[in-house]
Amino acid sequence: MLLTASLLLLPHVTQAEVVSRSPPVETRMPGVTDMGTQPQSPSIGHDLADARDLIRDARAEGNLSKREARALKREARQIGTLAQRYGRDGLSDPERREIETRTQLLRAETLARRQSGTSGKP
Repeated sequence: MLLTASLLLLPHVTQAEVVSRSPPVETRMPGVTDMGTQPQSPSIGHDLADARDLIRDARAEGNLSKREARALKREARQIGTLAQRYGRDGLSDPERREIETRTQLLRAETLARRQSGTSGKP
């Protein structure tokens, strides 16, 4: 009887040993930003400071009028304010993307005006 019981249990034991375990699926909770395990891109503050420097330089070179520079600086301030407001409780992925997109657009607009020299007035 012991032999019969062991023969009946043998297929279950060997089956358990043969079945391989699949690796766990990596999941992230939606809207939660990874803090420190993913490669970091340049910070939002750095990108925004770079955009402000471009505005200042374009104005100094005479490629932006005073009015254009003021409008671009105002957009930079709005982005900074929004980043601070969003950052109070941690940036979600959509919030981070919005700030990054707005900063990239500001930077691109400044570069385009700087290269074209649209104003020509100091």
